[in-house]
Amino acid sequence: MKHWLLVIISVLLLISCNTKAEVHSEQAKGSNEMSIKKSYKIESSNYSKNNINIIYPKVVNITNDDKINALIKEEATRIINSYSLEKDSLDINYQIMLKSNDLISIKYFGSAFTEGAAYPLNVFYTSNIDINKGSRVKLIDLIEVNEAFVEEFKQGDYKRYNEDLNLLDNGVITEILSGYNSIDLISYFKYSDEVGQVNDSGTFSYITQDAIGVSISVPHALGDHLEMEISFSNLIDNINKGNKVLLGIMAEK
Repeated sequence: MKHWLLVIISVLLLISCNTKAEVHSEQAKGSNEMSIKKSYKIESSNYSKNNINIIYPKVVNITNDDKINALIKEEATRIINSYSLEKDSLDINYQIMLKSNDLISIKYFGSAFTEGAAYPLNVFYTSNIDINKGSRVKLIDLIEVNEAFVEEFKQGDYKRYNEDLNLLDNGVITEILSGYNSIDLISYFKYSDEVGQVNDSGTFSYITQDAIGVSISVPHALGDHLEMEISFSNLIDNINKGNKVLLGIMAEK
């Protein structure tokens, strides 16, 4: 009896060791695949014509880099359709907000001066790229836009982009946001991430490792644009389950 018991224990130990080895092997394989995928690099490219200058990112060391880079360039430069190449000036740079296995989120910022204007305007727009599909990702692809999301936006974390401008002072941010009703904001959010007349509110979104940022236009005296970030932890009920990009980003944390 003891002999059989020892045999059974030995077999179970062998199975357990093999199972652990397989699990560790799969984990190592998954980890290696993630490392390979995340090892892509980002360099800078430039579009320049007359007084129009736009610096934008370019991905390298990734399978479908041609398709992705063509889309990034298109996204970065389509803003010139709103300006005159002969009469206006535009100076744009970028910041990578997120570089993940599934998505690159890019923030574009700078200034524009149009002919006859009294002062330059602060420019802000974004581009979110699904690197697996080589396609654009808009706010409505990630989030169910409703009144609950509007409230999370209003309660979000204000991100000042200029050290000399802080809309939190004297309750300015609260006053600004109280001027927007839910119907208007829902409409803004549904048409966000477009450049052109369809997005006349100038609403754009970006993604970080912990949050979704949303920018809306405000008067020039208030900086021309206002950014609020909403933590993923506050968006659980609003995540669009049909799009796995955001879930994948959250899983990487």
